[in-house]
Amino acid sequence: MQRNAGPLRTKRHFNAMRLSPFVLIPLLAISGTGCHRSLLGGGDEGVIEYAMSFPDMDPNGLMADMLPEKTTLEFNRDHQSIDLSAGMGIFRTSMVVNTPAREVEYHMSVMGKSLVAVFKPRDLVNLNKVRPTLAVVHTLGRDTIAGLPCKQAYLIYDDISVPEAEVWYTEALSLETPNWYGPYNEIPGVLMRYEVVQHDVRMRLEATSVKMGAADTRKFSMRPGHEQVPPEVLYQQLGEVLGTLGQ
Repeated sequence: MQRNAGPLRTKRHFNAMRLSPFVLIPLLAISGTGCHRSLLGGGDEGVIEYAMSFPDMDPNGLMADMLPEKTTLEFNRDHQSIDLSAGMGIFRTSMVVNTPAREVEYHMSVMGKSLVAVFKPRDLVNLNKVRPTLAVVHTLGRDTIAGLPCKQAYLIYDDISVPEAEVWYTEALSLETPNWYGPYNEIPGVLMRYEVVQHDVRMRLEATSVKMGAADTRKFSMRPGHEQVPPEVLYQQLGEVLGTLGQ
C-alpha cells in the first residue's frame, strides 16, 4: 500500500508520541521561518503556562481528581525549567534542561520520596522511544496561541500504520534548539499545542499564557533534597506512578 503523495490525511488528531514526562511536559516539552519576533520584550526570558487534558481518561473516574490541570515552563536562552504538580501536591515533577551542556535533570517527588536523574543524550534516546521520522511537513496553517503567532507542522513516520503527529509552534521566542531533548527535536520553535504519551497515558498540552520577564535562575539548578539515581531507576519509578494514574 503506497502512502498518499498528495495533501496530508484529513483526520485532525494528534499522534500519541512516546516522550519522557518532562514533556508534561513534555517535553515539556519545547524544540523555520515565517513567525515574527515577539513584541513582548524580545522573547529571551519568561514563563509559559500550559493547560493539560487527558483525552483517554474518564473525567468521572476514581483518579480524575489526581490529574494535573496545568504545567509551567520557565526559560531563558540556554535553560528551561518545566514544573508540574498533581494530586494536590502529592506528585511533583521538575525538569531542568541545560542546552549548552546537553543535559536534562529530571526530578520526581511522590509521597515524600524525592529522586533526581541526570539524562545525557544517550539516555534520552532510550527514554523517548521515538519512531523513525520519515519527514516533517510544514504547512500554511497559522494560528495565534496565547498571544503569539504560530505555525503548523506534521511529523510523518516510516511506519505507515502510525498516524502523523500535528504540532503548533512559535518562533517568536529566542530559544536555541528548544526541542533538542525530545521526539519533536526537528521542530524549530517552541511548542504551543501538541500531544505526548508517557507510560500509555496520553496528554494534550496547549499554551494559555506567556509572560515575558527575567527568569528565576534558581529554577535552572538541581533541586535540593533529592536522591540522585540512574536514569533507568527514575523512569521505572515514574512508570509506577503514571500507571496508577492511568487506571
